[in-house]
Amino acid sequence: MTADYTFKYMTLFGPVPSRRLGTSLGVDLVQHKTCSLDCIYCECGATTHLTLKREEYVPVDRVKEELAAYLSRNEKIDHITFSGSGEPTLNEGIGDVIQFLKSNYPQYKVAVLTNSTLFDQPAVRSQVKDADVVMASLDAAITDSFKQINRPHPELDLTSIIDGIIAFRNMFPGRLLIEYFVVKGLNDSLEALKPMKSILERIDADGLLLNTLDRPATEDWVVPVGPKQLKSISDFLKGAEIVNYRPRPPAGTMQHIDLVKRLVSTVRRRPYTVQDMSQIVGIDAETLQPVLDRLVASKQLIIKPMDRGLFYMAY
Repeated sequence: MTADYTFKYMTLFGPVPSRRLGTSLGVDLVQHKTCSLDCIYCECGATTHLTLKREEYVPVDRVKEELAAYLSRNEKIDHITFSGSGEPTLNEGIGDVIQFLKSNYPQYKVAVLTNSTLFDQPAVRSQVKDADVVMASLDAAITDSFKQINRPHPELDLTSIIDGIIAFRNMFPGRLLIEYFVVKGLNDSLEALKPMKSILERIDADGLLLNTLDRPATEDWVVPVGPKQLKSISDFLKGAEIVNYRPRPPAGTMQHIDLVKRLVSTVRRRPYTVQDMSQIVGIDAETLQPVLDRLVASKQLIIKPMDRGLFYMAY
């Protein structure tokens, strides 16, 4: 990929090689870290603005301007994905941006990654229903586990969230995927899985994704569930897909101008390894490594070892 950074992007990030959506251009509709949950496993870090208030956290006109500028280059991407620094449906303009994409760039598929907490609101369901793919998180079927894992806004109610997902399923013509993030010792037992299985049958989504810790989490004590246990959980939940990291080769080359800004901006949203960032920016890992080393030495980035390698994180 050859990139032109004469236009300053503030709400777009990537494209990133998504394990689930291919090459994904991210659209960040909230400021870091605005969310209705403060999940213990979140790769974006602790929630600093825990809220249920919907407003235009990022100006919709700015988002449209950036999308128009970026998509005018005819980049090869698989999805335009609403994700990033928090819960995208908190931005009351999300429906407006989706309609802008559908009207002006129908050749691109639209995905929404959501924590599902606002689907009890008819306005949210209506605004999101024209997306092609919605990946909705549901990590617990029991209120105590929900509070332990997701640390929700105090006004949130798990039953209302589940009912909201079901209501959305009933009106959504696109592909609905439920993501279940397995946290060792909190939602991996038979006691936790039995009611979850029943709820998933009620939702009747197009697919279930099992995920576990891959990047540094908000809380250091969170550890991944092993592959054998994930397989056992998948079998119990009738063949849920286990999310695996599948590296891709670099897509090409890019200009080095503003590379540092892009690297810092990318890891500010979520941690990545040098191999991950090589795929994102289209520069081979050997060339990229000295740049990352200098960013660590200058204290713009920090590193954290994980099973998959060293992850780079913003201060």
